[in-house]
Amino acid sequence: MGKTSPRARENHVIGLARAVVYRFLARCFSYPDMELTGLFMGDSLAEILDSWSVLGLDASAEMKEITAWLKSAGSEASLDKLEIEYTRLFVNAYPRIPAPPYSSVYLDKDRQVWGPGTAQAGRFYEEAGLSPSEDFADIPDHVSAELEFISYLILEQQKLQPEGTSAGRDTVEIEERFLADHFLKWVAQFLNQVVKSTENAFYGTVAHLALRFVELEAIRTNSSRTAESGRRSA
Repeated sequence: MGKTSPRARENHVIGLARAVVYRFLARCFSYPDMELTGLFMGDSLAEILDSWSVLGLDASAEMKEITAWLKSAGSEASLDKLEIEYTRLFVNAYPRIPAPPYSSVYLDKDRQVWGPGTAQAGRFYEEAGLSPSEDFADIPDHVSAELEFISYLILEQQKLQPEGTSAGRDTVEIEERFLADHFLKWVAQFLNQVVKSTENAFYGTVAHLALRFVELEAIRTNSSRTAESGRRSA
C-alpha cells in the first residue's frame, strides 16, 4: 500500500470538516430539542469550532453569542423560545411562512412545496442509493435533509477513497452536481429570508454563519467544476 500524499491528507481533513459543518447546520435547521441546545454546551462544540477553522472560517464569536443566549434564558426556556420561533419561521405563520425551508419554493416558478425541486432532490437521493428514512416526517427537499445528504456524500467519499475507485469518483460527481445544479441555487435565498425575518439570536446567527459557509462552498464548487472541465478539454 502506497503512502498517502500530503495533498490527499489535506483533502481528507477538509472533507471531514465540511461534513461536520453540514451536519451541524442540518441539526440547527431541524426541529429544536435538547440535543440541539446541548451542541453548544458540551465537548462537541470544540469539534464544530475546529471544523469551521479548518475551512478558514472563524465562528468563535457567533458560537459565543449563541451559547450566551442559551445560558441566559436557561435550558428549558431557551428551548421553548426556539420551538416557537422555528414554528413561526418554517412551519406555520399568518399570513405566510417567513422562510419556507423547501427547495421547491425557491426553484419552482409557482413557489409551492412538492414541486419539481422536490422531485429533483429525490432523484439525487435515489442516485446515491438512498431512500427517505421512516424517522423523517417532512418533505424530502427540506433544508435539513439536503444538508444531511451532502454530509453523507462527503463521508462516503472518505470511505471509498475517491482517487482510487470508480465508486468514490461517482460519489464526488453526485455531490458536485447536487451542489451546483440544486442546493446552491436556492439555499442563500432561504438563509437571507431567515436573516430578514427573525430577531431570535439563535436563528439569526446560525443563518449568518451558514451564508458565509455556502459562499465558500459556491467558490469551491465552481473551482472544482472549472478544473474538471479543463481536464476534459485538454
